[in-house]
This record gives sequence, C-alpha cells and structure tokens, in this order.
Amino acid sequence: MLTILDLLNHYLGFFNVNTKWKGQVYSVLATAGDFYVLYLGVKHIENGAYLRGAVLMLAFIVIAYFAVLNMVYYYTKKTVKWDISPKIEKVLGGRPAEENQPTKTAMPYVPANGLYAKENVLPATAISDADMQAELTKVAEQLQASGMFQQDYNGMSEADQLAYLAAGNDVIYANHPGTPLPYFRLEHERGGLAVYGGLNEMFAQRVARIKTVGLQPVELALENYDLFIASAVITGGVGHVRGRVNLQETTKPYQLAVELAYKQK
Repeated sequence: MLTILDLLNHYLGFFNVNTKWKGQVYSVLATAGDFYVLYLGVKHIENGAYLRGAVLMLAFIVIAYFAVLNMVYYYTKKTVKWDISPKIEKVLGGRPAEENQPTKTAMPYVPANGLYAKENVLPATAISDADMQAELTKVAEQLQASGMFQQDYNGMSEADQLAYLAAGNDVIYANHPGTPLPYFRLEHERGGLAVYGGLNEMFAQRVARIKTVGLQPVELALENYDLFIASAVITGGVGHVRGRVNLQETTKPYQLAVELAYKQK
C-alpha cells in the first residue's frame, strides 16, 4: 500500500494537481488499504497469532479514525468535534492552523472618490513609462513601510491560491486583490488622460496614463463621455505562479488597475 502511495505521489508530481484533489485520492486509497490491514488481523487471529492479530486490529482502528477525519475534511465542509489532530500537532511542535493565522481587524474600505453605480463604471487600461513606473514603485514602497500594503495573499491557503491560478490567472500577488492608492486624481493632458497618485495630494505624482476605456481608445471615449476616476489600485510586486509541483515565487513590476465612471455628454 505504501508503495502504491509513493508511486502515485511521484507521478502526480509531474502535474500541477490541486492539493485538495490529491488529498481526496489519498484518502480513498488509505481507506481501502486499511481494510486490507483488517483482513490481515483477522487471518492472524484465526491462525492463532493472537498478539500480532491484536496489533493489526489496533492499527486498523487508528487508521480508520484518521481516514474518517480525512474523508470529512476533503469531501465536505464540516468539522469534527472529536478531531485530535491539533493536539497531536502541538505535541509534535506545531500549532493548530487557527493559531497560525494572523488576527485581522476588519476595516471598511471607503472609496476616496465617492461611490458609483456598477453599471456606470468601466475598467481602463493604465500604462506607465519608466518615470511613471519609478513613481508607482516609490508609492508602493512607502505603503509597505507604513503597513498599508498587505503581503499575506489575502489569507488564502496554498490550495486556494492554486485554485485561483487554475481558473486562468497567470499570477496571484501577495497584496491580492490589490492595494488602493490613498490619493488619486484624473487629469486631462495632451488630448488624453493621466492618473496622479500618492500618499496624499501634497506628494502626488503622475503614475500612469489611460490608454483605453472599456474597449474604446481613450480619445474616442473622451469624445462621447465625461470620465471620472472611480478607483485606482496597485497590483504587482511579489507573487506566486504555478510551478511543476507547487507554488513558485515570482516578482513583477507594479501596475495600476483603474476604473473610470462615465456619463454621456
């Protein structure tokens, strides 16, 4: 049985398999193998090897206990009151998963530029040249230094991150789903639009220019609509991508995700 599990683990390592799915497969195999242990125990007792049979029967009970826990964990969203796994983890030097999670205080996010109806907001493509990129990186570093730039993948487990990446996303950043700029504004420049942002209005610098609004070039959108900036969020930096077996760390340039509200002229 252990040989089968070892071979399965070896071959699954060649693919980016979701850890929950892998746990489900292992749980089924472990349960099937446990009944083989029961069969051996019964046979030993029938042949007069009572001590060895009793040991195998005890092993069957212990394995069955953990197999049931795995089935509940991997196949349902329920918990078991009599789960002693956290106590075993403490004895072995670890801590329960709940204790490993940082304590968070829920803080409501109030948009700095007001509230807009969802149907009146479009995503915009924001691009930055070398100077703007340097300013955006400086703002991100200032937010990190002030503790306003989260780096915990929004509390997502490795399995959750792998599921997010499997849904068609190339990377998940440590500050997922992004860090709002404390201050930002939209300005008309040379027939286009530029985004200024920073820690506050005093230190705001140009960090990006708008290339498209929805599916339209910004020049065409400006002919038909009055545009207002609804949100400006920094993404990028340290993140995870899918590796051959598990998550791999990567670092990418910071980007600005912008949404614009529009009103027909």
